[in-house]
Amino acid sequence: MIKVLLIGNGAREHAVAEAIRRSPQAHRLFSYMKSNNPGIRLLSEKCELGDYRDLGKITAFAKQVGADFCFVGPEAPLDFGAVDALAKIGVPSVGPVKELAKLETSKAFAHILMEKHRIPGLPKFGVFKSTDGVKEFLLSLDSFVVKPDGLTGGKGVMVHEEHLKNANDALKYCEDVLKSHASVIIEEKLEGEEFSLQSFTDGRFVLDCPPAQDHKRAYENDEGPNCYSEDTEILTEDGWKTFDKLKNSDKVATFDPKSKFFRFEKSQKIHWRKYSGKMIQFRNRNVDLLVTPNHKMLFQQRRRKKKVFVIEAKNYKGENYIYQACKWNGEDPKYFVLPEHDYKFNRKLEKTKINFKDWVGFLALFLSEGYIVNTKEDKRVYICQTEKSKNFKMFVDILEKLPFKFNYEKHHKKFRINSLQLVNYLEKFGKSQAKYVPNYIKNATENTILEFLKAFCLGDGDIHYGQMRFCSSSKRMIDDLQEMIIRICFASTITVDKRTTMINPINRKRYPARPVYSTTIRKTNKTSIRKNNVKEVNYEGYIGCVTVSTGFVIVRRKNKIVISGNTGGMGSYSCADHMLPFMRKSDLDDAHRITELVAKAIAKETGTLYKGVMYGGFMVTRNGVKLLEYNARLGDPETMNVLPILSSDFIELCLGVTNGALAKVKADFEKKATVCKYVVPQGYPDNPVRSEKIEIAPATKAKVYYASVDQRPDGLYMSGSRAVAFVGISGEFTEAERIAEEAVKSVKGKVFHRPDIGTKPLLDKRVRHMQMIRGKDEL
Repeated sequence: MIKVLLIGNGAREHAVAEAIRRSPQAHRLFSYMKSNNPGIRLLSEKCELGDYRDLGKITAFAKQVGADFCFVGPEAPLDFGAVDALAKIGVPSVGPVKELAKLETSKAFAHILMEKHRIPGLPKFGVFKSTDGVKEFLLSLDSFVVKPDGLTGGKGVMVHEEHLKNANDALKYCEDVLKSHASVIIEEKLEGEEFSLQSFTDGRFVLDCPPAQDHKRAYENDEGPNCYSEDTEILTEDGWKTFDKLKNSDKVATFDPKSKFFRFEKSQKIHWRKYSGKMIQFRNRNVDLLVTPNHKMLFQQRRRKKKVFVIEAKNYKGENYIYQACKWNGEDPKYFVLPEHDYKFNRKLEKTKINFKDWVGFLALFLSEGYIVNTKEDKRVYICQTEKSKNFKMFVDILEKLPFKFNYEKHHKKFRINSLQLVNYLEKFGKSQAKYVPNYIKNATENTILEFLKAFCLGDGDIHYGQMRFCSSSKRMIDDLQEMIIRICFASTITVDKRTTMINPINRKRYPARPVYSTTIRKTNKTSIRKNNVKEVNYEGYIGCVTVSTGFVIVRRKNKIVISGNTGGMGSYSCADHMLPFMRKSDLDDAHRITELVAKAIAKETGTLYKGVMYGGFMVTRNGVKLLEYNARLGDPETMNVLPILSSDFIELCLGVTNGALAKVKADFEKKATVCKYVVPQGYPDNPVRSEKIEIAPATKAKVYYASVDQRPDGLYMSGSRAVAFVGISGEFTEAERIAEEAVKSVKGKVFHRPDIGTKPLLDKRVRHMQMIRGKDEL
């Protein structure tokens, strides 16, 4: 009786468990999972839940059940050393030891190995431990890809003209990567069609599964994340930035549609790529937004229950509100501490504590109408205001609360404060064109922000007839004021006055003028979008977006603010003749040969046999098959394409790997086509719904594999990631696709899927692309 331990809890491991259970050999299956998978639990005699880092718990469970061998599904336990720990207690594994798992955990490992052993199929590449030589190498390539060297969870790979605009952008990204990774890899960007070849090996012999092709993007026709035009800015903790200027360390403003609050968080992924095609423009006097057709738009109904809903831009109808402002959870310190100041003869001005709200009022006056003089002879703070202003008394009240003496110079119509300490601190705000609001005031409570804005408005006297309107020659200042208006839940649009001369409101004289920026508080937090405010336009340029936990961010275009929306494989296919439509037999032979040579090179280089799965990501190019990267385990969703059609004994295959006798094992796969389609929660991948119930028709003809779901007494609930995989199997490719699509459509709940996976139009598109790459003789 063979006892098998399976580690893993996804749809991939569900397919592995099913393949084990089909074995004609007498066996018992036990599973160790990080979270519960109802499909695996049903197939297993006993399950243990635990963390993959807990090697003691894994080995204790293996001892308890008396495991003869272990099959490791995900990459995490391989990286944590689960295979090594099990080997110490005499349990062999289908999976490499930690040192050889570098095939996946270090993207540079396979490249350097192949280069050293002169194995064909490498793109031109460089591995860098510092930025020395990076710029020169980038400029030597027509187009490039930048990869962190290490596990990135499928993220972190940046492509020229998709995420990186030029070599300078790539250099900056390399600098960011090297802050958290030992090295970074730069490769030439290849053109062609990708395919996956999953191979079992005992370190000497390589046995292939049929090739498959994954569809990684969540949307039809391989469209990527929903994106904004290149001139769209996103709000960050450091102000407004276009998406190409974002860094991984930047925190961006994310909006929660349930609470209506916003906060700052690090983006999970930054998208920046070239785009040519249709865009949807939302435009009226308060909004000017340009997005991809699949962009997720957040709206509120104008009538009835005013329900909040999300819709793709291309499907917008009717008249609804779009959010332009939100709530803010700020905090007020009790005091502002004016820093100590050293000056001549070793004398020091000690720290000065000022009531925070008193300081806020003063700083608003200074930023509105103040300036400093800092010379050897004169170190003073000046705040301009005429005695005739109805706000003059309010200026006096605010200044009297400070621990500094001041006086009013009637001739010059301004207040004067003599304070070395105050001048030294205020100097950082620069000249009038470079003023800004410090973060400690922007991050205050809504009431304090409102008091700041009111005090700032006093400086303009009566010229705005009582409106809350703000003017400044500093663009950064007006940006900050607009952000503060958002934080008190009011909308705001910036306008620019580009007159070359202006009239001084105090002395009524004309003087040369720089651009003046202004914004007004609109006492609403949303605006109405009608059908005639929306149109389709042609676009050529870059598009950008970020992935955040809530799925919604605060952006602006042409100084008009909007709150709007912002990927894992969605499915894969294999063909009945075990050859993808765009491939030649020689392509498959080349990929097999590369994997075989890499396995032998690993043994020669390390003295250790690689026992497990080598999952190669390859690309068919004009110059033959090239390796993109290796994974050290089976793929998801590609596993569901190949294991269901394995007609030979899977346990015998696994024992061939662990015993070093794989050359004696036969692996027979049925000559059938497979199409795998994933059902995912609404909002996936950026803002998936969670704990939502789904129902699956019991009579589906497709194979069903559970991924991120939870079985509760009253049914099946989604956990937030890809939920369930459906696999259609048939001798005819079109029938396999129909079976998978029919099964997916039977699911009831808040889900969606890619209906085009495995369809003829998409396959034809891939074939045409490959014909174009290989040349006219292939047409």
